[in-house]
Parts: sequence; structure tokens; C-alpha cells
Amino acid sequence: MQTFRSFDSPEGFFKSVPTNVVENLKFRIELHKMLSVDSKLQQIYFELCRRYYPIFFNTTAFTYNPQAKPDERNVPFILRPAQVIAVNTLNRCIDEGRDAGINKSRKQGASEICCKLFTAKALLEPKSHFIVGSRKESYVDNFGDDTTLFAKIDNVMNCLPTWWLASSGYNDKCRKSMSITFPASESSIHGDTTNENFSAGSRATAVLLDEFGRVDYSVADAIEGSVHDVANCVIYSSTHWLGVHHAFNRCLNKETTEVIELLWYDSPVENKGLYKTSEPGEVELIDEEYWLERYPELKDYCYEN
Repeated sequence: MQTFRSFDSPEGFFKSVPTNVVENLKFRIELHKMLSVDSKLQQIYFELCRRYYPIFFNTTAFTYNPQAKPDERNVPFILRPAQVIAVNTLNRCIDEGRDAGINKSRKQGASEICCKLFTAKALLEPKSHFIVGSRKESYVDNFGDDTTLFAKIDNVMNCLPTWWLASSGYNDKCRKSMSITFPASESSIHGDTTNENFSAGSRATAVLLDEFGRVDYSVADAIEGSVHDVANCVIYSSTHWLGVHHAFNRCLNKETTEVIELLWYDSPVENKGLYKTSEPGEVELIDEEYWLERYPELKDYCYEN
């Protein structure tokens, strides 16, 4: 492994991290073994993550999928290109105090990215305070349920390398219902339901409104009317909205909102065999490899087009 100092930028180091799962795991083992015995390198690594948060995802974070095979349910979080853009955009919006809107399909990792970015910043940036919200308390935090927002946060701490966990000062007392604190950085993440009084009286570095497009019209309007008293950066995230007049759609269309697209057709897992047809008889094969493997006779067609 090259030393950190051999890279000219955080982006350069990020590009050196393998994206194959097996190779990525080997890289992580070697990286964190080296970091565990060198406090100066730890500080360099922290600074690299702060300057380019995709590094945190691809070298430390894991992601849990209960639908996968038992031995593949908790795997390294390796960002896809669209997710790298999402992480960088969200981080910039948080730092600049701007709103972000995530227009997403299911299973594209939007909620997970937000929760893990909040956790990384809480670990690395002193006195950072975040709030995550969803329609029901059981969606926000429900011990034993691996699909909640706080489960995605817990996953970071459960998988954090032992050297980092020790330096963070984190222990069981730091985790309470709808709340987690980070002693070394004096940061925190709290949860709330997306109700009319969402986080009234609270102040935060940034707020996540998860599945905001599914919140009742009047409740969503009430939240939008007061949420900027809570945080300068509000992240509106949803799979769809309840019509063009819903607050989620209006927020996405505000000039002050930076919109992030996390849609199924950008995912190599979801878009197998993808093709487009702009008009009858016109077909554009996006996933050529998929079709050529099954219909080799299409080879000439692909070359012609």
C-alpha cells in the first residue's frame, strides 16, 4: 500500500481504493492495521476523510442488506459513481448551509448515505449536531429493527475499527432511544417524527426529512414552514411525492435547493438489460453486454449504432 503522502490529493487516494469487494476488504485490513499503531497517520487519515468524505465510505463504512444471502448481508460500502456525487453534494450543502433535495428510486442507498455521512461528520467535526426524521418513530429508531434510520447509524459504530472506536470515546451509555452522542467530538444525532412540531426549539447543523414526499399535505406544509429555524441545511429525500402541489415537489423546485438524482437506471444492479426507445422502431441498447451475451447476432447492430 502506498503511504498517504504519496498521493497529491484526497481524490487521488480515493481512486487508489479497490472497488472489488474482496480486494476492498484486503485494502481495509491493511489500512486499519497500519493506522492502529500510528497516531500521526490517524490524523492524516481523518483529514483526508474530512476533505473528501467518499474516502470514509469506501475505506471504513459497511452497509447491511437483510435481503442478501446470510454471508453477504453486511458488506463494505463501496460507492457507485452517482453515490459519490451524492455524498460530495450533500457534504457541500451541509457546509454551506444550503438545502438539498434527493429525488430517488427505492434501494438506491439515499437514506443510508445521509445517515452515514451525518455519522462521519459527527465523528470528525467537533460540535456537529444532526436530526433525522421520518413519518413514524418505529421508522426512525426501533431497537432490533435493522431497517430504521438509527440502525444505519449504529452500523457505522458497530463496524468502526477498534482503534477509532477507542479514540472516539464511544460506549453503550452514548446510545439512547432516538439519540446518539460522540464524546470526543462533542457531537450528536437525534431523531424525531415528521409531525407538525418537528424538532421545534431544536438547533442543528443539518436535518434529514426522510420520505418527505409521503408525509400528509398539511403536516408537510407545517414542517416546511418552520424547519429552517432548526437548521440552515435541510435535506428533503423521497421516492415520490403526492402531486405537484405537495411540499416535497415545491422544495425540489426551489432555486435554493440543490437536487440530487439517485434513480434505478444508474445502478448496475437494477439496470441490467436497460435499453431506450425514443419512438417505435428506434432502440438504443444501454447495457450492450447484457444483450450481446444472450443474442450475439446483435453485434453488428451495436457497431452500426
